[in-house]
Amino acid sequence: MEQSIDHLADLARSHIEPGRFFGEVLGRAIQPGGASRAILWRQSLEGAWQPAGEVPANNKLDAASIELRQELLVEVSSDEQPRIVSAIPGSSGSNGASQADANGSAREGSHVLSPIRHAGQAVGILETQHPLDAAGQLPPDTFQFFAALCEITADFLSQHELQQLRRARGVWQQWDQFSQRLWQSLDLPSVCAAIANDGRVLAGCDRVSVLIRRGRAFTLKSVSGIERVEPRSTATRSLESLARLAAREGRSVWRDLHEPCNTNEAKPRDVSDARLEDLLQRHVRDSGATGIGIVPVLAKRDEHDRSPASAVLLFEQFQTLTDLAGWQAQGELLAARSGLTLRAAIERHDIPWLGVWQRVQRLPQMLLRPVTLLVVMLLAGIVAALGLIPAEFTVTGPAELWPAQRREVFASTSGIIEQILVAHGDDVQLDQPLIVLRDPELETDTPRIIGEIATVNERLKGVQTARLTGGNTPDAVSRARQLTADEEELKERLRTLGLQRKLIEERRLGLTLRSPIAGKVLTWDVSQHLMARPVERGQALLTIGDTAGPWVVEVRVADKNVGHLLRARQGRATELDVDFLLPSEPGQTYRGQVRDVSLSSEADDAAQAHVRVVVGFDRTQMEQPRPGATAIPRIRCGVQPLGYVWLHDLIDAIRTRLLF
Repeated sequence: MEQSIDHLADLARSHIEPGRFFGEVLGRAIQPGGASRAILWRQSLEGAWQPAGEVPANNKLDAASIELRQELLVEVSSDEQPRIVSAIPGSSGSNGASQADANGSAREGSHVLSPIRHAGQAVGILETQHPLDAAGQLPPDTFQFFAALCEITADFLSQHELQQLRRARGVWQQWDQFSQRLWQSLDLPSVCAAIANDGRVLAGCDRVSVLIRRGRAFTLKSVSGIERVEPRSTATRSLESLARLAAREGRSVWRDLHEPCNTNEAKPRDVSDARLEDLLQRHVRDSGATGIGIVPVLAKRDEHDRSPASAVLLFEQFQTLTDLAGWQAQGELLAARSGLTLRAAIERHDIPWLGVWQRVQRLPQMLLRPVTLLVVMLLAGIVAALGLIPAEFTVTGPAELWPAQRREVFASTSGIIEQILVAHGDDVQLDQPLIVLRDPELETDTPRIIGEIATVNERLKGVQTARLTGGNTPDAVSRARQLTADEEELKERLRTLGLQRKLIEERRLGLTLRSPIAGKVLTWDVSQHLMARPVERGQALLTIGDTAGPWVVEVRVADKNVGHLLRARQGRATELDVDFLLPSEPGQTYRGQVRDVSLSSEADDAAQAHVRVVVGFDRTQMEQPRPGATAIPRIRCGVQPLGYVWLHDLIDAIRTRLLF
């Protein structure tokens, strides 16, 4: 019993369905509870007690038995303790009842009714039937066990009710947010789009269509998930015909299209219009819908207003429809919540030239204001200044400061860095050793080649000795010829091994990387980044720069600005002047000239095309230039109107995106 109670308590804390949980409770009432029959009663919305589960399932109560038990169940629901009855109305036996005594005595076929109470109210009743044992009494732990079952069931029901309340709260929050979005703007297309797209989820359907009255016809304004409505399509015309016919009827139409006739319960009159039936069947063939709901949005301001519907909301389902009444309630609620806003948006939209008229009304007052005249004169002066005042046109881009002569040191072969002979900032000379590599493959090949050379030499000596000690017999002559051939083969093999050994020696010498120029090591923290690191052939390892020689600024000019630079260079005897400064010295401006412009464009990591421009300058302007320092350049490309200098990006964008 304790294990059963613990397991049931764990189930109550999980997200189990109520039906499955009730089945678990009834199963434990049978085993290990010892009952021969168990029924769990719950109160319906009308106040009547109805069985929520019965075990065994093959012996369910009929409607008459349930009705006869109602009075007894009402009495038990007001009790605090379980009640034992010898017989229950609706079953065999008398209607007499006796309160359980302290010993839990019971007669043949006793029924135990245990109320399930939560917050002082009965939320259920557990009815169990027990056979009579030899002593005529129930086991002493029966009441405690069933009390625990009822307590756990009450906790489960309270948690289930709390979850339902939370879900209901979330749904109402969605409705409130939907209403707020509707009232944010009375623009008719925006309101229709919000109803069609946001309302689809709230209505619990697959598609919502909003149709607006235009004269006697209806125009499809918005459809869920569709940005643009095609007015000449077959589906659009079918929806408009359904809306026009439903608006003429003046009432909602809800149909399960897989049923022959299933109409609104609130309006029991059958929809017998043959034209409506024909339109519904045609719409089913065209769209494949399984359910449809048509709700006219009436323009009534009071109960005596007989104005026709100003809009129609059309709901569609494309999956199997299981709950037509629930779907109808959600759709009617959506129509009620959005109808007022939709009518207000339609009335506002129908006002002719509303926006233009509002602007025209404000225009004379705005023009006659002194502030307006002052603003107009100021704007005219600004336009004139932008078109007449000349200004220096400059091109800029990301730039870095580097020695004019710098080289990369590349790995001559694949291997592992064994020694690093220099550090960051060290001065190096031409051909000075920098890094020593270790090639494991080369270390393996060297002993092998040496061993093969020694072996071939020994074999060659043996062949030569055997050839000289031969006789003059025919066999000796034939053997001497064979030995001569073997000697030549061994000599050729020895020559090949010598070439391989020479190549290995050359590769061994290449393991020592030397400086290609005289200069300074620019790579930062060489030992930390390269020591014992495996490298591949052609991989850049170090950067050597001649910091004592000339320096340059490498500018990456965006591809869209290269045209200005190239046009400014044409027809000039001298190169373009460049001003630049360093962020570390913002008060100092340096001057140089364009030395070279790349003939091809390159792409950076962000896939932005640029052209490299090399700017030379006098080294004496700087005391201690730093390699790789960021520079902010301005390449002077001649004189242009001030407006073009300031707005050339906007002008070029208009030329390429609007005028092209």
